[in-house]
Formats: sequence, C-alpha cells, structure tokens
Amino acid sequence: MSHDHASRLTDHVMSEAPCRSFHFSRPNSSAYWFNLMWIRGKLILTGDGCDMTFTHHQACSSFDAAIKWASESEMDYLLRKADQREEYDAAATLQAIIQWANAPVIEALNGGVDKRHVQYVEDGRKKFRTVRTPRRDGYRHLCQEYRRAVAAGTQDDFCDDLELTDPRRITRRETGTEYLDMACPVFTDFYDFDPCWENWLSLWRDTLGSDWDPRGSVNTPAMVATHDGRWRIKDELERRLDKTSSRVPDCLFNGSVEHVYSWTHAQKYQFEAIQFACRQIIAAGLVDMTVQVP
Repeated sequence: MSHDHASRLTDHVMSEAPCRSFHFSRPNSSAYWFNLMWIRGKLILTGDGCDMTFTHHQACSSFDAAIKWASESEMDYLLRKADQREEYDAAATLQAIIQWANAPVIEALNGGVDKRHVQYVEDGRKKFRTVRTPRRDGYRHLCQEYRRAVAAGTQDDFCDDLELTDPRRITRRETGTEYLDMACPVFTDFYDFDPCWENWLSLWRDTLGSDWDPRGSVNTPAMVATHDGRWRIKDELERRLDKTSSRVPDCLFNGSVEHVYSWTHAQKYQFEAIQFACRQIIAAGLVDMTVQVP
C-alpha cells in the first residue's frame, strides 16, 4: 500500500503557492489575537478562539476576490462555507414554546389579526406583501364597549356578562371520579378553563402536572392562569430542555413548536473576526474592489 502511495507522488514538482497572511491583535496584549491567511480556494482563520477554514474555490480563486467575497457575505452563508452547523439552542427553544403557549391567551384578551396578501408592482415585477389587520374581538375590546355603555347610561342593555366572558376566569367543579373498572379510578378534570389555556395546560401536564393527584392541592391546573404558576412551569421546562435525557414536551414531539438551532457565541465571534479582518485589509487599500467575484 505504501508503494502505491509513493508511486502516485513521483511525478509531483514543488512550486511556491501564492499566499497572503495578516496578523491582528491588540497593542501589548495577546488576548483575542488572530491571523487571516489566503491561499487559493480558501481563507483560513487561526488564533485565540479562531480556528476555521472557509472554502470556496471560485470566490477565493484570487486574493482580491476572496477578501471582497468574505467582507460582503452574510453570516449564515459564510459559516456554512466553513462547514459549520447551528447548534441546538435550549433558551431559544424555550422562548418559542412560551410564545406558542401565550399566543391564544393574548388573542383572547387583545383580539386576533386578519392576514391577507396584497399584490403590488415594483421595478415592473409583481410582488406580494402581507397586510395584517387587528380584529376588535378580544376581551379588552368588550370591556371598552361596556365602559362606553356605562358612560352612555345603556349598560342595562349590554348583552354580555363581563365576568362570564373573562378568559382568565377559572371555574372549579365538584370533585368526582369515574371508573374504568373497580380497581382503576380515573379522576375527572375539576376545573373549567377558557379554550385559550389549552397550550398552557399541555405544558402543565408535561411538567408539574405529570404526577398531580386531584385529591391534593399542590400544582393544580389552575396555576396556569397565574403569573407565578406560569413562571414555575417555565422554570421546569427550562430545566428539562437543558437535559437531553429528559422527555420533551408534547408540543415539540407533535411539531406544534420546532426545536430552535442557532449559531454559538464562538461561531459568531469567528464570523465577526473574518469580516473585521477583511474590512481592515480593504481599508488599507490592499484590495482591488473592482474585481468581479466568480
């Protein structure tokens, strides 16, 4: 095998490859120093917290084109050219779950939004934009209408009972049990909620309510309608999302919410470093900016 490898190299001739390298550091400090080197087809970043190779054989075919290409590229595109991938972001995933849970509650209080696509023409081409129109169908609007009725002295004609239509209202029903068989009691749901709480109730069942016994009073489903209760559910979600061995909430399992993947701080720093270096090289007048990037 070694003979085969040697035979493949016998006709190789050595020549010096074009290369340019630049050093960046703070005066009198070695913190966050890095080098940027160009060789044909690649830009190589090395240094304190910077070890990354950006490969694009066409765009990096010349030094001028490579520096111009990297200085103008967006982060997602450039980092993928370094064979980088976004990593699972537990904090952003938690934020997405909380937004998903809050959305129907906010709509019940503040009203929904109607969306429609409107066509327009720009530079002779047809395009579409989304127009969002708020609806006045939330509980807040009902309260405003009631206050106007009181001011006009017509509150007796007001059709809706504000207390009954308040989506934050919780009704506790009588305690009871059902039996699939005599040895297996099934405790019924003892609380009536507005449908807007279904997402939060799902999170409660996945976390603090997973082992709730309705004969007790700890971590009842009614906690979803309190600020403190939602924070406790959020804290438990945060703990579980940080552990890959924990059971994921149903909203992630069934696709109601997607796992969020983001660039790490190190990757963002590396992107910042290469763009800073390229712009410094350009500012020094070392790049022909009229060159066309292949």
